[in-house]
Amino acid sequence: MYRAAPAVFGKRAIRTVLSKPTSVRSRSKYVYVATNSQYAVQRVPQSVRAFSTTRITQEDVASEPRDVMEYDVVIVGGGPAGLAAGIRLKQQAAKEDKEINVVVIEKGGEIGAHTLSGACIEVGPLEELFPDWKAQGAPLNQPALHDQMKYLTKNYALPMPHPPQMSNKGNYIVSLSNVVKWLGEKAEELGVDIFPGTAASEIIYADDGSVRGIATNDAGVSKEFKQKASYTPGIELHGKVTLFAEGCHGSLTKGLINKLKLRKEGQFQTYGLGIKEVWEVDPEKHSPGDIVHTMGYPLDYKTYGGGFIYHMEDNKVSLGLVVGLDYQNPYLSPYKEFQR
Repeated sequence: MYRAAPAVFGKRAIRTVLSKPTSVRSRSKYVYVATNSQYAVQRVPQSVRAFSTTRITQEDVASEPRDVMEYDVVIVGGGPAGLAAGIRLKQQAAKEDKEINVVVIEKGGEIGAHTLSGACIEVGPLEELFPDWKAQGAPLNQPALHDQMKYLTKNYALPMPHPPQMSNKGNYIVSLSNVVKWLGEKAEELGVDIFPGTAASEIIYADDGSVRGIATNDAGVSKEFKQKASYTPGIELHGKVTLFAEGCHGSLTKGLINKLKLRKEGQFQTYGLGIKEVWEVDPEKHSPGDIVHTMGYPLDYKTYGGGFIYHMEDNKVSLGLVVGLDYQNPYLSPYKEFQR
């Protein structure tokens, strides 16, 4: 099971079992328990402390400082990039006979929960991490066998020459969510601390302006963003290195880019909105390993975008539509276009 950040969960007492002792500088009330040569950290929740003879007031809880956990590397985002980084760091440290503490925080309730892409992936990067990934049971079961490109009209699918740069020879059609779950298990086996259900709310800066780490969300806050009696501040995760792997539009990353001017004027990313569904189809209509990319219908000639159909294993098909966010028609709904 993945570990849970100790100070984020409000009233419930959460025991965090660490595979190796992690430096925790506590400015609150913790109970430390040794269990079978491991260490458990249990926070005494606000609800327990409220049974004291002195009632906790709103002013008291508002002034409670955050707890701090120290790591060598803090990774924000438990997707393919963040987990691969944690795995590689642990592998390199073991190779050099060094000890390094790495933590990955993920806002999804579990690793893989926010990874929705139906994907066709190259195996080269995976082989660099785990040369024997097949023997280790990586969920890559359906190789890509045939590529097609088609131009769609309302009634016809017209074959087009397939661009060679889009060839998927040697790739695998996968559920990226399952691949990420598997990477999370491998990261834990190597000693990476993983905190799912934990969102990073702000970047912590040092006095010299460098990034010191991140802070997690506070608990016990009302819908008016006011602190309740059950208020528990988030925790600060400090690292010698903080790696942001939030995805293409991460909130902390955007703030960091603006603050440090990491993207020059005019250097913008191109964004699109993708809709995807997974269907289970009749075996007679299923062609395992088939990959089809489409242009045209249901989009008009003014709208950038296209579709995909990936024939996965077990009679399942991943199909979707991606629309560039620069579409001119303000009434266009990518979801409704996909349903057409």
